[in-house]
Amino acid sequence: MELLEEDLTCPICCCLFEDPRVLPCSHSFCKKCLEGILDGIRGPAWRPPFKCPTCRKETVHNGIASLQVNYSLRGIVEKYNRIRVMPRMSLCRVHSGQPLNIFCATDLKLICGFCATTGDHKGHKFCALEEAYEREKLAFEELFRVVEGWRGEEVHSCLESLEEAKKKALERVSRDADRVSEYFDKLLRTLEHKRREILSDLETLKLAVMQTFDPEINQLRSALEEQRRALSIAESFRSLSDPLTFLQQMQDFREKLRVIRGTPLPSQTDVDVGLLGLQSFDVKEWDRVLLGEVDKLCAPYESSTYLASQPSAAAPRFSRVLWRVVLVVCACLPALNFLPSDCLALGFQDKVVALSGFSLPGPGEIVRWFGFCWKEAEAICTLLTELCRNCILDLINTTSDFIS
Repeated sequence: MELLEEDLTCPICCCLFEDPRVLPCSHSFCKKCLEGILDGIRGPAWRPPFKCPTCRKETVHNGIASLQVNYSLRGIVEKYNRIRVMPRMSLCRVHSGQPLNIFCATDLKLICGFCATTGDHKGHKFCALEEAYEREKLAFEELFRVVEGWRGEEVHSCLESLEEAKKKALERVSRDADRVSEYFDKLLRTLEHKRREILSDLETLKLAVMQTFDPEINQLRSALEEQRRALSIAESFRSLSDPLTFLQQMQDFREKLRVIRGTPLPSQTDVDVGLLGLQSFDVKEWDRVLLGEVDKLCAPYESSTYLASQPSAAAPRFSRVLWRVVLVVCACLPALNFLPSDCLALGFQDKVVALSGFSLPGPGEIVRWFGFCWKEAEAICTLLTELCRNCILDLINTTSDFIS
């Protein structure tokens, strides 16, 4: 159609021919276009020839009425205008360029001529487009009523319910995401605080280690420097022959030697770092710590465990001490019978002997009783000392945690 329209276009106005007139040279132009050209070159007394706008050939004329009408071209233009306003026929997607001009009554779809003779539609029933239009028009009305009566309100209600449920679910997920973000932000802050705290403790420990070793190290380095200077002095006057100079240098050398000999050596050079409180430490031990107890992490040098709050053994130890005290008191009661008379009244002693029903034991038995009591008292003192030490350590750890 585009190529045909190009042939039906006037070279002057570039529009479709309107009342085309043909010149003797066989070129055609619109009547109005030729009138405009002739009016521009028309003289007052005579009509000069004009040149064809296409081939520039001169044409003698007696006015526009003398030019022949191109009926063939005008008919083609009129037919082209009618075709152009008609709806364009769809083309087959399978067979390129073939119009869909047949209706398959079996599959209820438009097909082309090739589809009707070959392929999937072979042997199907076909009908003309007008007949198919009438049938499908009736079917359309029925389908329209079905679609119109579909459960639109029910679906709309269901859609609103789903959208509301989706909104609530998204709000819940957003709240959970905010809580998770807040939790991990707090956890990260706690971890960062604990990291700085433990690293600060380790820096303090470095300072303590340097304060422990540096004095003796510096002293030994000074002694080595004095030795080097003494050797340098000795080498400088070793070959001197002047008695006065030699004796003066010898005096300085003896002074250096006295300083070197007076430098004390450390009592123990192979120092065990464990004695300084530097325990064997592996950060993998912290893998056992629960997330909720991250703030209880501490350096391995602060306590014997990696968690500052561990169950103490003070309770069972105190229970054992209490039972031992009770046993010692019960064991010492019979010894009251053998105390001097000026310490206990005779009536009380007689009452105890009468109530207990015991006979007075011999001296060997008394010695054994006192030995037993002494051992129990010694054990009690040992346990009380250990208990007090543990209580003091727990108190120090608790105070340290509270302050930090």
